Amino acid sequence: MLLYTTNLRKLTKIRPRSRRAISIQVCGPTVYDGLHIGHLKTFFFFDILVRFLRHLNYDVKFCLNFTDIDESVFEKAEREGCPFNVISEKFSSLILYTLKKLNINTPNFFPRSSAYINHYILQIKKLLSQGFAYNVNGNIFFEFEKIYDRGPVSGFDKSTLYELRFDSYAGKRSPIDFLLWFKSNLKPNWDSPWGIGRPGWHLQDVVIAHEIFNGPHDVHGGAIELVYPHHDFIECLGAAIENVKPYVPYWVHTCILTIKGKKMSKSFGNIVYAEDVLKKFSPESLRIYFLSTPRDKVTEFSMDSLEHFENVVKEIKSRLSNLSMSYSKPPNHLIGIKKQFFKNLSNNMQTYNVIELLISLIRDCSRYNVNPIFLADIFKVLGLETLQN
Repeated sequence: MLLYTTNLRKLTKIRPRSRRAISIQVCGPTVYDGLHIGHLKTFFFFDILVRFLRHLNYDVKFCLNFTDIDESVFEKAEREGCPFNVISEKFSSLILYTLKKLNINTPNFFPRSSAYINHYILQIKKLLSQGFAYNVNGNIFFEFEKIYDRGPVSGFDKSTLYELRFDSYAGKRSPIDFLLWFKSNLKPNWDSPWGIGRPGWHLQDVVIAHEIFNGPHDVHGGAIELVYPHHDFIECLGAAIENVKPYVPYWVHTCILTIKGKKMSKSFGNIVYAEDVLKKFSPESLRIYFLSTPRDKVTEFSMDSLEHFENVVKEIKSRLSNLSMSYSKPPNHLIGIKKQFFKNLSNNMQTYNVIELLISLIRDCSRYNVNPIFLADIFKVLGLETLQN
């Protein structure tokens, strides 16, 4: 199949390292709050991608990380006067509950970053011994330019990376070197050969993937705002740990969601939570709504559009309930539409086109009284099999 990949900036034929197996890691939520609708655009897309790859008979291992080593988690725990793992457990459980309601059930793994402390320390030791990292007063930095001379995912050249320097700790060899471990006397913290501290954000994803996949993986995904610095640094660090370039051959991203022209943000006060939307709309209408928008375009969230797709769901359920269960061969033009459906998915996962084809198929199946089993594989790939129950 073809996918547009951020690192190559073109439609790319996906060729996994193993002929019939493919490994995928997606940057999941930071577990200090519930899922918001911005998460859903990303998670629905990768849920469909994995479903389609499995439809093509790939053995897919899909990891969705839960980040619980993060200042947002720690600050919330401090405000509520409890250990950080209490906050982590509370919101991890809520997020898993929400994902289940949304029928996002394709991930094989939901690892939490706090479970891998010893693995982070082991990898940092190796990187220090190999000369990829260095110690500055108990802070361990990775030397970016020993692996790449430009942003491997973002494409930013060295001068741009220098302009975007996001920390300037005294003793760093280069502005674009990044932390693997940093000193901290604040709780929570962990002991290490370099003193009490915490692991860096970028290291967490790479080490988790190494442990789960036992080596490099094929596809890494997430929202587009993670490309720099997070995904540039993951690619750089992963290439050193796994001794392979590229570490991830296919970087796939979804574009942002806006509300009244502004990106969702707590500072703007425009966060819309998935659980709140689910009080008014069905999981199926949310899924169809997000699949009807291109993954690589900014999407303006609209309750009116959700209302429209809620009505579409009601129409689909009504038509399916009236279809005959006796077998009759579908007309040739319906078989052609179905082929077009899967062709659109094979060509860059054009879900916005397949939703239109799905609605057309259902209406024609209703017109010709075609057995609904004809649509079963389509519903499964789209995660809409609940509509046939």
